Amino acid sequence: MSRIAGWFKRKVKDPLVAELKQGITAKDLALACAVSLAIAVNPFIGTTTILCLLAGKIFRLNHVVMQIINYFSYPLQIALIIPWIRLGEKITGAEAQVIEIAQMKAEFSQSFANFVSKFCQMGLHALLGWLIVIPWATWIVYKILFLIFKRFITR
Repeated sequence: MSRIAGWFKRKVKDPLVAELKQGITAKDLALACAVSLAIAVNPFIGTTTILCLLAGKIFRLNHVVMQIINYFSYPLQIALIIPWIRLGEKITGAEAQVIEIAQMKAEFSQSFANFVSKFCQMGLHALLGWLIVIPWATWIVYKILFLIFKRFITR
C-alpha cells in the first residue's frame, strides 16, 4: 500500500468504518458526511467549524464525522472560492473581477473603501454561487455515500 493510501486509510476510512461498527446507521453517516462537506466548501474561510457544530447540534448529526470531513475538505474549500465567485458573477450578470494579489494590494493602498466594497461584492457573488449549487450537490453526495456505507454495513 502506498504512503498516501495508508495515510488516507488511517485518517479517514478507519474512523468512518469505526463509526459504522459503533452503531451509526449508513443513513446517518452519509447525512453527516454530505452536510459537513456542503458546509466545508462554503466560500468563507474560518466559518466551517462553527457551522458544522451548529448543523450537527440542530440536525443531531455525528460531530466526529462532521469534523473529520470538514478538516479534510479545507483544500477543496480554497480551490472552490474563485469558481463560486465566477458562478455568482455569471448569475447576476456582473463583470468578472480581477483576482490577483498585486492588484488587490494596489487597490487596498489607493482606496480602502473601494477595496472593501469590491471584496464584499465578490463575497456575495461567491455566496450566491455556493447557494445555487450546494443543495443539489449535497443531495447527490448523500445518495452516493449512502449506497457506499450501506455496502460496508452488509459486509
